[in-house]
Amino acid sequence: MSTVFLQVGQCGNQIGQEVWKIVDREKHDTGNVFHGRDGKLRSINVDSEPKVVKSLLKETKKSWFHDSNLILGKRGRGTNWALGYHGSRQESENVEDSLLSKTLECLRKEVERCDNFSGIILLHSMSGGTGSGLGSRLCEALRDDYQMPYLMSVVVAPHSLGESPLQHYNSILCLSWLQRYTDCVVLFQNDDVLYRMRRQSKKTDVGSISMFDMNQHIAACLSGVFLPISTLTPSSGFPIGSEPWEMVRSVCPMPSLKFTSINHTSKSKATWETLSTSLLHTIPRQDGSGQRYSCLSSMAAIRGDSTNTFPRFSRLVEDKIKHACSFVDWNPFPVDFWIGAKQPTALPGTASMSLVLNSSSIIDYSSRLLHRSQEMYDAKAYLHWYWKHGCQQEDFEESFETVRTVVSDYSEAVR
Repeated sequence: MSTVFLQVGQCGNQIGQEVWKIVDREKHDTGNVFHGRDGKLRSINVDSEPKVVKSLLKETKKSWFHDSNLILGKRGRGTNWALGYHGSRQESENVEDSLLSKTLECLRKEVERCDNFSGIILLHSMSGGTGSGLGSRLCEALRDDYQMPYLMSVVVAPHSLGESPLQHYNSILCLSWLQRYTDCVVLFQNDDVLYRMRRQSKKTDVGSISMFDMNQHIAACLSGVFLPISTLTPSSGFPIGSEPWEMVRSVCPMPSLKFTSINHTSKSKATWETLSTSLLHTIPRQDGSGQRYSCLSSMAAIRGDSTNTFPRFSRLVEDKIKHACSFVDWNPFPVDFWIGAKQPTALPGTASMSLVLNSSSIIDYSSRLLHRSQEMYDAKAYLHWYWKHGCQQEDFEESFETVRTVVSDYSEAVR
């Protein structure tokens, strides 16, 4: 099963690059899961300005990528969803030269090179103009062009205290597009990522954890789930790359309930009980008001079980996860396990656990986002920047309604 990775904007390309570094270290065990027959990665790098992608290529092997899969513009998107979605006026006048059309044509050629095309994974951010705006437009176009294959978004939400005055507008517009057009959203909230890393490292100084460290952590989370694992590998021993889509089937019980998170930890010389306790210790369990989150479903990927001891401890670990995550009553089998003998980092004596959750934490995030963006919208703050680049009032009103539906659907599911 062949999956194409689409990295959009600065955030998407930086995280993707960290993922490829891990894949390169494990290339002897991944077969053709991430590479085509020519040895090139099934990856398309898209950004509205060349600086970030070119600097990343200096840190890695340019031979990993097809030159034609590097699609770079000449002008940024000004942290504006509307400019990212609609493109500049020059691009509107010459559609064939737009980032959108170039990306779709490049993707078509990459899909044709696949033996058994199964889906697309989009890596991007919610706050940047390219990641949120162009990312939303690509989701819409990809769902129209590829209706049967899976479409997954791996998206990073900005810090709640603010990275840009437009981030709430960008985030709610992007979130609504993802809800309409994707099959699964893997959401990384920067505040939660920072919280987990501080709990794991026991560092109290936020400044000691850099953005590079956070990108590495997100890449480790994705690799913990996406890399081939024994449970899903046929008896022939040749991996088929079904991991991302089996994850969707495991943790997304209904089409409208598609927001997931991935938590990851790795330790050396630790028991499975200690490893699971360490991981669960880093997961937020309640919102700001003290309301406990509920979970619809989960999947745990266990790696490093070289001595095949985990099955003896699986019931204990399952009970710990159930106790920590407060699952809904209507799901009789809320915890799914994948087990792999090898640990992706290839560190001797190391084991890891990656826990995918579909939980009601999205209610808290979406409600806060709705409140802040609605306040700004009612005050007509910064809207002129969106009208200037082609946005209309209906775009905002439909986005507000879509996100309200997300809140109501999840509230009903965990009732």
